[in-house]
Amino acid sequence: MRPADEPPEPAPRPLRSDAAANAERVLAAAIRTGLNEGRHVPLAEIAREAGVGVGTLYRRYPNREALLEALAVRAYGLLIDLAEQALASAGTGLAAVEQFLTTSYSVRDQLVLPLHGAPWTAGAESARRRFRMRELMTEIVRRGHEDGTIRADVTAWTVVRFGSMLAQPMPASPVEPGDDENADQQRRIFLRGISV
Repeated sequence: MRPADEPPEPAPRPLRSDAAANAERVLAAAIRTGLNEGRHVPLAEIAREAGVGVGTLYRRYPNREALLEALAVRAYGLLIDLAEQALASAGTGLAAVEQFLTTSYSVRDQLVLPLHGAPWTAGAESARRRFRMRELMTEIVRRGHEDGTIRADVTAWTVVRFGSMLAQPMPASPVEPGDDENADQQRRIFLRGISV
């Protein structure tokens, strides 16, 4: 059995460009239809929305679990890119947290992850990306501890949990015009709370 700290197996081989384009269309359609109709939308509806045949969808994603795994992998990829950008461009740990929270909020409708209300996925690729995300957030918070901008009792999990809560819409509430301003206010309060 693999230890919890050890990264999973390497990533699979990339898809051909046409297969990758079809896969991205299916994932984007799954997100759109899931947002509009709920997570139990029929896979045939997703294929129709993506403009591909249902056979194309089933060849790549033979069941709902495979599609959810692909959506999780895609979401972790977005977050990993944003965390890497924050590490590379922000001057302090606190500034990196702020940048990450701001940019991840801007892609919140793309985050099909357990902390965003999706079922847990157990695939090797999502596990590998979860591990990488944990490494990056730990590095961001460690930078803040070392440069004296983040309190010592704050962990990477503190930031991840807050970012997930911030990105969640209110239950049974449509997106309101003031949601972005409210999120910005909550983010500022959180950043003051974790800073030294």
